Amino acid sequence: MNHLFLDHCWVCERRFVTAVPPGNEQEERHHIIPRKAGGEDGPQVSLCLAHHTALHKIATRLSSKRPYFEFLRGESPERQKKLLWLASQVHNAFELTRDDPNKSVSVLFVLDQEHKQMIDKLRPIYPQLKSREALLSFALKNLYNKHFLE
Repeated sequence: MNHLFLDHCWVCERRFVTAVPPGNEQEERHHIIPRKAGGEDGPQVSLCLAHHTALHKIATRLSSKRPYFEFLRGESPERQKKLLWLASQVHNAFELTRDDPNKSVSVLFVLDQEHKQMIDKLRPIYPQLKSREALLSFALKNLYNKHFLE
C-alpha cells in the first residue's frame, strides 16, 4: 500500500502534535479514494484539519459544478495544486461509483452536544473503532442483531 504518513501535513507542511519535535496541528488521515467510493483499503495521506476540510469542500463544489476558488484563497500555487489534485480524486471516485449498487449510502445528520458527549465517552471503550461513523455503525449493527437475530 502506498500510504503517505508524514509528521506534517502533505499540503502545508505544518508539523503535527505527535511529531518530534511537535508542532501545533492535529493529523487527519485522508483516504485518497474515499471509503464510501471503494477506497477502504486504498492509499492515505496525512493532512491537517484545515486542508482535509478544504479538499472535501472543493470536491463537493466540483460535484455540484459550483465555484470552489474561495477555498484556495491565500494558498500558494503549490498548495492549490495539491488540494485540487486530492479534491479531484474524491470527485472522480464518486462520479465513477455513482450508480454502483454496492456503494455505501451516505447519511448526514447533526449530533447535538449530548449525543456527541455520549459518543466521546464510548470511544475509549472501543478503541478499535477509529471514528464516530464506525462507532455509530457498530451500535446500529448491535441494536439490529439484538432485535432480529437473537
